[in-house]
Amino acid sequence: MLAHQTYSFESRLSDQLQRALALCAVHLPDAAVRVRAFLAHFADPDPYAGFKAIPPAARAMHDAVVAERGEQAGACFLLAAVLMGVRDALKSELMARLPPRVRTHQLRQFARIANHDEAFLPFCRLYSDVFLKEFGLATLRLYAGASSVIDPRSGMGRSMLWKGGLLQLPGRAWLFARAGGFKPYFEIHVNRLYQDEFNEEGRNECYRCCVDLYELHPQALGMIAGSWFYDPVVEIISPHLAYLRTVPEEGGARALFVSHDEQAVKNATATSEKRRALQAAGQYRPAAWALVWPRRAQMAWARRHKDKND
Repeated sequence: MLAHQTYSFESRLSDQLQRALALCAVHLPDAAVRVRAFLAHFADPDPYAGFKAIPPAARAMHDAVVAERGEQAGACFLLAAVLMGVRDALKSELMARLPPRVRTHQLRQFARIANHDEAFLPFCRLYSDVFLKEFGLATLRLYAGASSVIDPRSGMGRSMLWKGGLLQLPGRAWLFARAGGFKPYFEIHVNRLYQDEFNEEGRNECYRCCVDLYELHPQALGMIAGSWFYDPVVEIISPHLAYLRTVPEEGGARALFVSHDEQAVKNATATSEKRRALQAAGQYRPAAWALVWPRRAQMAWARRHKDKND
């Protein structure tokens, strides 16, 4: 099954990579060599460097391309890096070691990424969130988990202890003590370019992927996430989103207040007229919240909520 899924898009991936390298070659005669060297800098990631961390040598290579040939050349360079990253990942030892559930989702994302062509170029900026998530998937710095991508090298800052005020400090300290510390954790993120499984079952599948990945990453202490939709008030305003917080909490996770900030307002009101109206009327103040799910509790949840195909 794995071989069939792989070969079903391998030819398309090869064609798209050749086109991307041809686009690069207009600006950079040695594009293929440079792209391979760029990818090599990501081969041995820091165990605590999340998917947004760019090795200095890789950043310098990209910046040199932009300085020499301009922004369009830099975008073509990054498109080729994404496609070449998928090609290399398919043959990698890490891909072979992925749990079957995660490998299936990873192949689905590889097949989607294999369609990237010139239309993807506007996203190809080194610090663009969209690019970093696609590149992270392509290079296995991020794992595919149905509704979300999973960063295995994340963590929480100790400042999280104080963000709820003094009254919450003991409870938060106990939470992280019970989990084993502040890093590393799996951190899940929504991928803007793939939201087909952003629903309750897709989210539950993501949690199962995390549990399966603990064997590959035994040092991981649990799963974390951050968003406006972990705010308990969202359950009242947008009850169809309640599962995003209530399912993990029923499984032993904790939702923690982080801050009121402009990004939370922007994200919370982006797709909902109701939330925009309530926020404009002063009846809803979007806030950033964090979710912390200790490993042992998440594994116990997965045992109680096995997928019907398991």
